Amino acid sequence: MFRERATSLQGISLFLDVCCLCLAFFTAFLLRVFHESLPILNKIPAVPWAAEQITRSDYAALLAVSTVTWVLTMRGSRLYVSTGARPFAIVAAVYLRSIVIAILAVAFASFVLKLGSISRIFFFHYFVFAFLFVMVKQGLVSWLVQQVRQSGTVRQHVVIMGGGEPVTWFTKLLVEANAPAYSIEGMVLKEDGAARTVSGVPVIGTVDAIDTILQEHPVDEVFLVGGAADIMELGPAAQKLIEKGRIVSLVTTMTSGQHGVAGRITEFAGVPMISFGPMPKEEVGYAAKRILDVAASATALLVLLPAYVFVALAIKVFDPGPVIFRQKRLGLKGEAFDLYKFRSMRRDAEAVLRADEQLYERYIANDYKLADAEDPRITALGRFLRKSSLDELPQFWNVLRGDMSLVGPRPIVPGEIEKYEPYSDLLLAVKPGLTGHWQVGGRSEIQYPDRAFMEFDYIGNNSLTSDISIILRTVPAILKRKGAH
Repeated sequence: MFRERATSLQGISLFLDVCCLCLAFFTAFLLRVFHESLPILNKIPAVPWAAEQITRSDYAALLAVSTVTWVLTMRGSRLYVSTGARPFAIVAAVYLRSIVIAILAVAFASFVLKLGSISRIFFFHYFVFAFLFVMVKQGLVSWLVQQVRQSGTVRQHVVIMGGGEPVTWFTKLLVEANAPAYSIEGMVLKEDGAARTVSGVPVIGTVDAIDTILQEHPVDEVFLVGGAADIMELGPAAQKLIEKGRIVSLVTTMTSGQHGVAGRITEFAGVPMISFGPMPKEEVGYAAKRILDVAASATALLVLLPAYVFVALAIKVFDPGPVIFRQKRLGLKGEAFDLYKFRSMRRDAEAVLRADEQLYERYIANDYKLADAEDPRITALGRFLRKSSLDELPQFWNVLRGDMSLVGPRPIVPGEIEKYEPYSDLLLAVKPGLTGHWQVGGRSEIQYPDRAFMEFDYIGNNSLTSDISIILRTVPAILKRKGAH
């Protein structure tokens, strides 16, 4: 039900903002008309308005351009669709930004359309009062929302039903959202268990006792949370709730385990569906992704050529031997390819690792990685290359060749594939990437199974827009060096 409420609130907020702009326009108009008669203002030199100037269409164009710019800017700010309250200073900054953009748009329109007759005093009055009116409106709306929230008169009393960690995950999500439209009564579990709470939300019973729960608690809506098996098992309870006039919302996850992967909402012939698995291959999007991969990797190889030469020389000076390290990784449909990296380890790294049996066991148990401090294979220069991610620059060649994409799941060694069971085929349904959700989310700080489900979430919901977003987030992640070793 969030989408419907968010759309309604956004529409109301935009309408009120437009009303404030129109009111500011009318106020500025009156102040300009009676400029010579008003104290203080009449001290400011101004050319008297003639009747034909007042009725010119230039001012209608000003109102239209500023209003359209305002609406587009505010919609892009996502201020209206926020589920929680924002600090007043942030709200004021968003509105001020919208005012500035509207001023620039009007100035540009005035230049293009040659609207030279617009009074600068009117212009000043209009935008100053627009900002004041929208801020007063925002203050009144915030106060009204707070009063409604405290009264609880429009709240939906909700219950979260299901089993396992997905119920815990969604309960925390609902509590953290702090949505004023919802009052959480408690959790209803599939099976008996010790009484407990999650983020202050208590367990109020089991599915078998749903009739008693409905009698003892006000329930308007039930969130049914879990994987496919959970949904099927809870089907009879859901049917009973619907028959009793309650709203039942399905929160589906790919698994019933500790973590879940959200599906994507699709439709066929107007019939809504929730789909899991890799995004269907869309030729135009696939071609655009490949064009981006080729263009970006070719550009990177040329622009970063001095860095390649510098790193290669440094490796030769400080640790003579091969500059490039090759390792077999699994690509699209499980086909193995050689992944290229600048060598950051000793030439006898594999022998050093296997010589220490306990160290090798920790290496396997820690997802084929070792803590930087205890890894004897890494050279001093190699530690710097890893921390700065310079060791991964040669992978642009893998992207150009088509072995990898700029964005995708991290390419894994063959021995890691068991970590993704029983969804290994899903992981191999897309090309691995130079960067991705795991890389920008913490890298080595995120272990299995969290890492696996981050990859699955990307596979099921990727798009060119999300790829560009991940690419933009990669640079700050590299600079922070979070999880890089």
